[in-house]
Amino acid sequence: MGVILYLKLHQKDAEPMNADSMPAAYQTAAIDQYLYDRCCRYMTERRPFLVVSFTLQDLANAIYTNKAYLSKTINRYSGKNFRQYVNYYRVMYAMELFRRNMGLRVSELASLSGFRSQTVFLRSFKVVMGEQPGAWCSRMRKKYNNKI
Repeated sequence: MGVILYLKLHQKDAEPMNADSMPAAYQTAAIDQYLYDRCCRYMTERRPFLVVSFTLQDLANAIYTNKAYLSKTINRYSGKNFRQYVNYYRVMYAMELFRRNMGLRVSELASLSGFRSQTVFLRSFKVVMGEQPGAWCSRMRKKYNNKI
């Protein structure tokens, strides 16, 4: 397997270890973490979640891995299933859109963020942010207007 991205723990001058001398549990953890990091980077940079029909298979194909393995890795590192993971990115994107254009309506935020329906957007937003998007938007508008 060669040298992988694993640094010895608790050493000042950490250097990559050869995979053959690394404990199997560390190999697996390092590979899983690397896969999850690739997944997050892809989601952030490419924003595939904006496509309504985006699937686990699409993500697995994009980062060259198996969808079952990817699903387990997402579950382990994010604490979310794939759909929750994708909806998290969609909600974050909707918030970013709103901060740039506070004139957008909730229904527009939902469709521009890749949600199939406004109902799913409302539910997902509440799960991620702990409040309804309308209430959050009103609070952001007030906060912005007070700064002017």
